[in-house]
Amino acid sequence: MTIKFSPLSKDDINYFNVIELYKEAFTTVRRVPSWMLRYMMRKGKPGFSVLYENDTWIGLIYITQYKDIVFVHFFAIDASHRSKGYGSKVLDSMREEYSQSRIVLNIEELGDHFENAPQRVKRKAFYENNGFSSSGYLIKEPEERLEMLILEGNISKAEIKAMYKSLFGGVLGFLYRPKVIEICSKDDK
Repeated sequence: MTIKFSPLSKDDINYFNVIELYKEAFTTVRRVPSWMLRYMMRKGKPGFSVLYENDTWIGLIYITQYKDIVFVHFFAIDASHRSKGYGSKVLDSMREEYSQSRIVLNIEELGDHFENAPQRVKRKAFYENNGFSSSGYLIKEPEERLEMLILEGNISKAEIKAMYKSLFGGVLGFLYRPKVIEICSKDDK
């Protein structure tokens, strides 16, 4: 089984499936508006990919790179293909492709008070089972807090800030600056 990362374009047969999966998989807080996503696709924004196993569409992923850091912004497997090992296969493919890089991603912060607490715990366990661990940092965005996970190595607060600054650039980067919060370990309390 080979996982193929195919750049998303409006001509892809699964273009509308990808847009619908994106809207279904990501909360309104984390999601960029669909019109903006479509605009970026028409402009050929690098990093947005349709995931295929042979000729079967299985999901979507959006990644960017900053120096030796690969940042996974969005990653979702279509509901009809979940719990069949595809998520792990995609991560294995990424591990091979970016073997000289650190791979990071954000997940929703854990806590019993969240409505979807069991889903959050399951998601974190999935990534931990695939070699990710806590970076030691939370990312506070305007509407939510996310825990940054990392595969291979460590990442510093300065690197996270520089990555976000590079990602958002000039004006947007000035207006949108997520706060990086160090997580206190139980030993620190």
